[in-house]
Amino acid sequence: MRFGVFLSVITLLVLWDSATGQFPTFGRCPDYAPVVDFDKERFLGMWYEQERYFTLTELGSKCTSVYYERRPDNKLYVNNGIVNRFTNVQRIVSGQMTLFGRGTTGKFNVRYTNTPLAYDTTFNILDTDYDGFAVLYSCSSVIPFGHTDFVWLMTRDRLPAGEVLQRAYGTLDKYKISRTFFVTTDQKDCETIAPPVEAYDPTEPSQRSDLPVEAEDEKLDEMREELKKEDPEKEDLPLKEDERKEEEKKNATD
Repeated sequence: MRFGVFLSVITLLVLWDSATGQFPTFGRCPDYAPVVDFDKERFLGMWYEQERYFTLTELGSKCTSVYYERRPDNKLYVNNGIVNRFTNVQRIVSGQMTLFGRGTTGKFNVRYTNTPLAYDTTFNILDTDYDGFAVLYSCSSVIPFGHTDFVWLMTRDRLPAGEVLQRAYGTLDKYKISRTFFVTTDQKDCETIAPPVEAYDPTEPSQRSDLPVEAEDEKLDEMREELKKEDPEKEDLPLKEDERKEEEKKNATD
């Protein structure tokens, strides 16, 4: 009986790993301390992924980059650019970045919202010199018996110098993070193609209407007048917000 339970736990760990990424490890997530005196303004900007643990979301990808920015609403956002190695089409996974505590350490959470299911991920910046490299770490608990590690080695240059990578490797050695299962990200021939239809990104202000409902109604009134001039007998005119709601109520009762 106990062996059967143990075998079931192992199976769950393997299945979880197949859905998320790196091989699961028994025990709790390691208590890796993020950098202190973190300068978030210096960290903003473009970073290029050089090496990482395997993740299913980046299967068949290349030229992965991450852009951290502060938008006019004074909030921090993360934009992950992932290029399909077969089609060169780039997709963007965006989310809002929130620093822990007073924001003086390199620990932050990202709420990804332009994916089929919104989700949160917590990252620790184990080390960075801001101008050359950054090592990011994340960990997911797998029920009470284990955890899954995720590690990313990022650089400011798409094709960094060897000494930059060596400094990053020193951080991995410091935390005893094995590079055995690291995957190297292809950062060559990174000309990208935009997707045929731009995905809706709720974090992007340009894709949200900031007009109040009254302003939208005024625009609809103008459209209705224009359509009446072109075809006075036309009945299929756009409805204002209050008219639309009344129409929906009427249809619901019929």
